[in-house]
Amino acid sequence: MSQEQNAQDDIWGTGPFDNSEAKELLEDIASGVFDPVHLLPDRSQRHLNADEGQVIVALAALAAADDADLPEGIEPAAVSGLREPAHRERLRQSLEAVLADASVSGLYERWQLSDGQLLEWKAQSWVDLS
Repeated sequence: MSQEQNAQDDIWGTGPFDNSEAKELLEDIASGVFDPVHLLPDRSQRHLNADEGQVIVALAALAAADDADLPEGIEPAAVSGLREPAHRERLRQSLEAVLADASVSGLYERWQLSDGQLLEWKAQSWVDLS
């Protein structure tokens, strides 16, 4: 596959599901391939790359969404594990790291280098997981 084709396949928007990693995640969850809880990062991880950050933002949005607001094809039972208090807390901490700054988040760094979309991305990515 050429670099040009790769660039065209890379979806990149400010919403929690507006990127390639999140789209793939939603497809996998909808198909029942795996439990999304297994994608939560290790607490000892010091830096999250951009792909991990995209997944964390999407998982946080799924965990915080009301059942009626889940993306099409995602059943509440498929994300129920993300809503358990211990996993929700771990996800909250991971999301805070992703949104903190470029020293711990490759995704933050990528948005920091964008044309003025950092604040829009942060606003659309943050959800209340308390």
